[in-house]
Amino acid sequence: MSEEPSLLAADSAGGHDSILLLFICLIGIIVIFTLIGILGSGVSRRTGRRKTPADWLGGIALLSVCATIALYIWGALHVMFMENANMREECAEAGGAAKAAQVDRYEAHYLPLRFTCHLDEGGSYDAAVPGYVNPAMAIAFIMAIATGAVSVVARDQDRSTSPTVTRGR
Repeated sequence: MSEEPSLLAADSAGGHDSILLLFICLIGIIVIFTLIGILGSGVSRRTGRRKTPADWLGGIALLSVCATIALYIWGALHVMFMENANMREECAEAGGAAKAAQVDRYEAHYLPLRFTCHLDEGGSYDAAVPGYVNPAMAIAFIMAIATGAVSVVARDQDRSTSPTVTRGR
């Protein structure tokens, strides 16, 4: 009688917490809507004057942060849905049926996002998270940092070069 690990045992050996991941996704959605609200209020507040490069770069930075969070949520949902439903099927799809038969445990990683199938004879391979999620998330994050930093520098330069307005009595 061979003892093959059950899906429940494999999940408990290297599983992840769906409630935590769901909470992270919920917080991410709230942050996205908040940042879009901040961006929208900034656009509506400045309708009377011409937009400076710092304004444009600040908006691009906020949108890049939103894209980073949205991509993280998209990848996290892939990981979360693999916990309960069809882990072995995802491992079979990613590595083939022969490798899937040798899987003894599963493991989720949150940064970078990945769902790893571990083989009983050693070795592992990733499944479930689309291949574009982590690179796109890294690019959006780098773009957010870069445009945010340039926006702050441009805004500081605008303030230092603009003439100060003095009020007469």
